[in-house]
Amino acid sequence: METPMTVINSITTLLQPYGIDFGEMWRSYQSKRTEPVDSDEWLSLKEAAAFAKVSVWTIRRWCRKGVVSKKTSRARCGRILISKVSLEKFIDGLIDPNQKAI
Repeated sequence: METPMTVINSITTLLQPYGIDFGEMWRSYQSKRTEPVDSDEWLSLKEAAAFAKVSVWTIRRWCRKGVVSKKTSRARCGRILISKVSLEKFIDGLIDPNQKAI
């Protein structure tokens, strides 16, 4: 999500009396970022399970072990969302003819 310039300008104005140049700090931070923070496509547990051809419980187990990235939605129910990129990377690593099962 992109931060509105009005917010950045307000913070800059608030920190100016303290000698902190927030505008410069923000521009420096933005220039170091290689990609947007939330550019990843996120899947529901059910979608991730269908994509990986495993059960929802296997996806939950992978999340618990930390092998795929997840986030919880801000909705009241706190839905778990799975990073499609991390899931693809993990699945690509799983493709091993000598491996019997996960």
